[in-house]
Amino acid sequence: MNLWRPWIDPHGCGDGAQPERYALRAGAEALFLGIAAVDQLIEPVADPCRAWVFHTHERAVAAAREIAAVFGAPVDVVKLQ
Repeated sequence: MNLWRPWIDPHGCGDGAQPERYALRAGAEALFLGIAAVDQLIEPVADPCRAWVFHTHERAVAAAREIAAVFGAPVDVVKLQ
């Protein structure tokens, strides 16, 4: 029995039929974190469509830990629909 599914393959970078998408959320207002187009710095955004998107949970968690260590505040990982 072949249980391989491309949409959950971690090496496929989420290129399958149903890719996973995760975003980071932080701050008192629980805004999403995005990347500014002008200077490529991390910025808070209200719209999840403008959020910085990760295709694997592991990479999102790693980024959240790194950002939390730099800013000294907790960062949540949120699965997008």
